[in-house]
Amino acid sequence: MGLQERRHIQELIANNPGILDEDLLIITKEFSDFDKTKERLDLLAVDKDGKLVVIELKRDDTGADVHWQAIKYASYLHQAEADEIIRMLAAYKGISEEEAKQSLLDHLDQDSLSALNNDQRIILASHRFAPEVTSAVLWLNEKARGEVLITCIQLTPYQDSQTGTLYIQTNTIIPVPGAEKYSIQIGSTQGEGDGSSSSVTVRNNNPLRNDNVTRFAKKVAGLAMDRLPDDIKPKSKSQFAHNYGHRSYWLSYLPSTGINLYYEIGINPSKDNQFCTDAFVAIWYNIHDVALINTLEKLDIQKNQRHDRETGKEGRIRVDYGKNELNDDFAKTLAETLRHFIKVVTPKVDAFVNERNEEDA
Repeated sequence: MGLQERRHIQELIANNPGILDEDLLIITKEFSDFDKTKERLDLLAVDKDGKLVVIELKRDDTGADVHWQAIKYASYLHQAEADEIIRMLAAYKGISEEEAKQSLLDHLDQDSLSALNNDQRIILASHRFAPEVTSAVLWLNEKARGEVLITCIQLTPYQDSQTGTLYIQTNTIIPVPGAEKYSIQIGSTQGEGDGSSSSVTVRNNNPLRNDNVTRFAKKVAGLAMDRLPDDIKPKSKSQFAHNYGHRSYWLSYLPSTGINLYYEIGINPSKDNQFCTDAFVAIWYNIHDVALINTLEKLDIQKNQRHDRETGKEGRIRVDYGKNELNDDFAKTLAETLRHFIKVVTPKVDAFVNERNEEDA
């Protein structure tokens, strides 16, 4: 057995979407219901935030325009309604529309379908990527100012010379938050008659993913967001707590070009991930506009806050906490600070952006 054709990769990922480094729900495959075209996208999925994910697969080289092809598919789908997505999933799984709706509700991080198809993303998976593709993807992601529009995942098959077992190593080659490596093992077992069946094991090689620190950080973010008006809630969030010397979980606020603003939960965990030696809640910014930086620096938001200016355009406003157990009481303490940061800073940034836009009009 092997991955001689694109359809082998398609079946593999359709049955094991975790290979692509996140929790995805596959909605359909070989989708072609586009107006005035017979083109087919390989796989369509939904991520935990409700975004539609167009997945394009190539066995060998992507060629020079696979990203444009995927962008075209994403543009076709950007107005798809929740009912359409439910029908796709029901037809793909062979289940009722009510069951499909419940599958989506179980998958999403929220309790309703209101966020379904609030945005679109793209994953490109191939053995090799043409330079034209990686260059364009890096540029597009940079222009997205913090959002990852396209992720490139390299598929590298290799075979154990002693056991004959085929492995696929997948690696995110465009640097994005949450990039990590998986190894999947494909073993062949003899079935009835002349047929055979394949078993796939996905091994997560990153010990940081979905551990107690990530669960704790998500709890803090959930508590903070629960009592916030929708119009000031951050627009996106981390999949898990990234390792930057400490562990950081990010909530992104992306109002306009030229402003990168993140709310950060930082934790230095103990070895067993049950305690932290210290923790902080921070506003991290990377802003080219000096006037907005000065506005943020003058905000007296929280007792014991301190400001770290790292460069002329980059810095943090943070409140530090000492050693604590990662329990519900500490989560509530951090959440109160995070909520207060968002309630104060987001309207200030909104007002600044609106005023600047009026001046430019």
